[in-house]
Amino acid sequence: MTTVANKSPKKNNRNWVKFFFVVGFLATFFLFTFLLKHDERTFSNGVTIFGTYLSLFGIIISYLQIKSVKDTNELTKQAIADSLQRLNQLVVIADLSKAIKIIEEIQLFIQQQNYPIALIRMKDLKTIIIQAKHHEDELMNINTTLFEINVNELIKDIFRLEDYILGVRNRNFNVSKISKNLGALSTILTIVEIKLKNN
Repeated sequence: MTTVANKSPKKNNRNWVKFFFVVGFLATFFLFTFLLKHDERTFSNGVTIFGTYLSLFGIIISYLQIKSVKDTNELTKQAIADSLQRLNQLVVIADLSKAIKIIEEIQLFIQQQNYPIALIRMKDLKTIIIQAKHHEDELMNINTTLFEINVNELIKDIFRLEDYILGVRNRNFNVSKISKNLGALSTILTIVEIKLKNN
């Protein structure tokens, strides 16, 4: 369907060019045959008149071709921009999907009290989310307030867990709260992922 639609305007343009060429040629022929005096209808005058007509027609064709190339370039640039935007969206979606899986792993490690591995995976999670946040153009149409809040909470939880592993006492440390914060972050990431897919 797309190929037919693309070829159709070009075919119409060619038909119009042929039509105007014939009309212009007939008008030039009429000028030479009927509007010039008999003694002015010489070969050299005919060459001059028809040559001028063909030159003007050639200039018009050149202008149309330049305009067509310019339009094609603009369409190509737009298509490339759209493709890059979609590619960036797919990268962000892939990152968010990966982050959601990592959250599930972290929650499992926390349940098993395997805190050192949970901490490593939380740092991996932070890196992935920071990378996703760099694609601001893809996230600009999404309310990122809750996203920011949960990411900040993740960073705080990383410090709390790190302190706990190192034996630093922290009144704010609460394993169940960390797991709950991760669950909230997973929900936000899922919402963002779904919105990006729908876009």
